[in-house]
Amino acid sequence: MKKPLRLLMVEDSEDDALLTILALRKGGYDPVYERVEDAVTMRKALLEKPWDVIICDYQMPQFNGPAAIAILKETGIDIPLIIVSGAIGEETAVECMRLGACDYIMKSNLPRLASAIERELKEAESRLQLKQAEEALRESEEKYRNLFENVNEAIFVAQDGKIVFLNPMTAMVTGYSSEELMKGPFVEFIHPDDQDMVIERHVRRIKGEELPHIYSFRIIHKDGNIRWVELNAVLINWKGKTATLNFLSNITERKQAEEQLKQTLESLRKAVGTTIQVMVSAVETRDPYTAGHQVRSADIARAIATEMGLSPEKIEGIHMAGSIHDIGKLSIPAEILSKPARLSEIEYSLVKEHASKGYDILKDVESPWPLAQIVYQHHERMDGSGYPRKLKGDEIIMEARIMAVADVVEAMASHRPYRPGLGIDAALNEIEKNRGIFYDNTVADACLRLFREKGFQIEGA
Repeated sequence: MKKPLRLLMVEDSEDDALLTILALRKGGYDPVYERVEDAVTMRKALLEKPWDVIICDYQMPQFNGPAAIAILKETGIDIPLIIVSGAIGEETAVECMRLGACDYIMKSNLPRLASAIERELKEAESRLQLKQAEEALRESEEKYRNLFENVNEAIFVAQDGKIVFLNPMTAMVTGYSSEELMKGPFVEFIHPDDQDMVIERHVRRIKGEELPHIYSFRIIHKDGNIRWVELNAVLINWKGKTATLNFLSNITERKQAEEQLKQTLESLRKAVGTTIQVMVSAVETRDPYTAGHQVRSADIARAIATEMGLSPEKIEGIHMAGSIHDIGKLSIPAEILSKPARLSEIEYSLVKEHASKGYDILKDVESPWPLAQIVYQHHERMDGSGYPRKLKGDEIIMEARIMAVADVVEAMASHRPYRPGLGIDAALNEIEKNRGIFYDNTVADACLRLFREKGFQIEGA
């Protein structure tokens, strides 16, 4: 199958044009052509239609090869132009090549034209691909340069202890000019108390050690103020040497907000703590026989939670809830609480209401911990046999499971109006016997380990 060819012929002789077409057909092409013979028609043809190749006679009555080459250059269109002439000297041919012609062929040697065109079309395709790749690269570079220069984050490359490349935002974050930042060691702009830490991390990262990518530290802004920044650093190769690519964000406002939140939480803790102490006093005033039960239960619960490896925040919340877990007893008649004999069924049912009453008292109290739920659930059991809602398994929060064990241990070990204390051994046997039935396995194990292996004792029991 013959290859299609869009051919622009700059030729004054129709006969010569037909001979050229015949030679191309014999060479395997199926040309579609247009013949022009002056500057006006050539320029018009170039601008109106796409062409694969231009074949140009060197000398015509109104036009010539060099002029045609000049017009092609003016348009900026990349089309191979081949000079075809009946009589052209070598010097003239070389001059045409210098001006921009791709080849020259004598009209007496037209069979060579097809192979010359094939070669030039391949080179034109290669030039087009290269041009497209270069344009894509330029567009990519332009896009990333715009991102690099306009992103709302400082970006810089650190190598050998210095900043070797940076974007404008780096100067804005620090207050220093690019020249100032690149002049000396980058640690000059870091707060003195944080310099060693930053240097150590940078050196270890350069050595290839695995480190968290993101960390925060303080810098000294040019205006003298201290600002918190967060750095995300990754290892790269920069001009043949190891370096770090760093993304720096100003987190001063976030740090200030975190500090304010911390202070607010601390104030809330103190307020809750004061309120709880008042509640503890109120309960123990009405129920002198169980004075200290809540505090001792809270201490046991805290020790169990610590043994389990819970977070300090959870441990604090458990201890706080333990201190008021019987707050609901404020709603129970004092004569029932202090009765020196076993309670009747009705009296016991009233006492059991203290978990729900405690929840009602605490449910609207703002607190960092689930105090109301711990108080509500501390008499629930893992098998669903507890009260007041007969929760079981994962329905019971961990803090309440811990509180349940601590409450039982303290209650059995200590004296009650209706019986003497049964002792710690009896309490631990109860926990061991009903481990996994009434009491959470992990909590029970921690409690038994605490008393039997680590010698924990109940103070004041």
